[in-house]
Amino acid sequence: MPYNVTTLPNGVRVLTVAMPGRDSAAVAVWVRTGARHESKRVSGISHFLEHMLFKGTKNRTTRQIKEEVEGVGGILNAFTGEEMTCYFSKLLREHYPKALDVLSDMVLNATIPPDEFTREKPVILEEIKMYRDRPSHQVHDLMGELLWPDQPLGRSIAGTPGSVSGLTRSDLAAYMKKEYQNANLLVAVSGNVSHAEVVERVRSIYRRSGTRKSTAFVPADSSQPRLRTNFFEKKTEQTYFVLGFHALARMHPDRYKLGLLHIILGANMSSRLFEEIREKRGLAYEIKSHVSAYHETGAFTVSAGVETAKTAKAASVILKELSKVTKHRVKPGELRRAKDYFMSQVYLGVEDTLDHLLWAGERLLCGNELPDKENILQKIEEVTEDEIREVARSIFRTNGLNMALVGPVNEKIQREIRKGLVIE
Repeated sequence: MPYNVTTLPNGVRVLTVAMPGRDSAAVAVWVRTGARHESKRVSGISHFLEHMLFKGTKNRTTRQIKEEVEGVGGILNAFTGEEMTCYFSKLLREHYPKALDVLSDMVLNATIPPDEFTREKPVILEEIKMYRDRPSHQVHDLMGELLWPDQPLGRSIAGTPGSVSGLTRSDLAAYMKKEYQNANLLVAVSGNVSHAEVVERVRSIYRRSGTRKSTAFVPADSSQPRLRTNFFEKKTEQTYFVLGFHALARMHPDRYKLGLLHIILGANMSSRLFEEIREKRGLAYEIKSHVSAYHETGAFTVSAGVETAKTAKAASVILKELSKVTKHRVKPGELRRAKDYFMSQVYLGVEDTLDHLLWAGERLLCGNELPDKENILQKIEEVTEDEIREVARSIFRTNGLNMALVGPVNEKIQREIRKGLVIE
């Protein structure tokens, strides 16, 4: 196992991923907070705060933050998710202490300058408009609202124009004080580094006291008694749609079975959906499945962009493919290829210092478990054709089906689409 973890007395956790022989190193600081932790009034605040941490600290200006890392050839970035926020860098190994210092300064000492806050708010509002102008992105936001209506998990990570417009600098400062606490922090470094050295560097930087427990979020309500649809009529060249089902939690015992099912159905060009929808029928240029996993719930989705007149046909064919896998065992050769693809992606992913760090860090932060390639391989190899079918049966049900759509679909086309939304 290339992982070492130390929890400091003040609650901050330190992870190192030993990767000897690498010239690069990656550094990340995770905060266990995201869109799920937000009330409706402040929806989008985690994402807004992520932006603001680049806008200056007690020790650095926004320009200094960027130049100190990029000036030695590194990259500096961040992302906000439903359950976490992550600030990260990748650079040459000898410069990792600089990235660790810069990222930590951002997380510990951000000042949220009033003038920067005023300038950044319209930038984020434009970002929201950009996403809404992209039907392929907007349709996924609509799917979230269908899967988890009136719940934080179903809202857009960026928030709404109304919620973001209403945010104040005081809101961001209060949210940061509440959520960016030691118990929520994970500091991680990967590469040819010494764990003891990293721990001492982190100890010297994260000197504040306090081990208050992290803030809990409201558990998701994933109950669904009947089919749900959301058709957003919009003038576009294509119609974009997503078919979605509630699925498995991040650490569910059957998660590897679901991962294999995803590969079989729509993860690559060898998948059933790609073969049937694109290669045989020419109904779509892009067709793919996706698995999302959270603390206590998850989703399995299939998305496509099609000619509007062919929307009903494409959705019907997809549902027939999903129905097939609930009725018939996958062929041994097909399952073998899926297993080989799954493990190849795991092994290829851990070749890169940043990819490996993000994978391991997320597992530790959200699942309190570090990945073990040999254990994953064993679990993958144990999956049978019957188990793939059983997982499919547990997820693909008509009363658990959701469909979100963005495109120029009139009432006649909408009726035609709804008529075919059945898993037989």
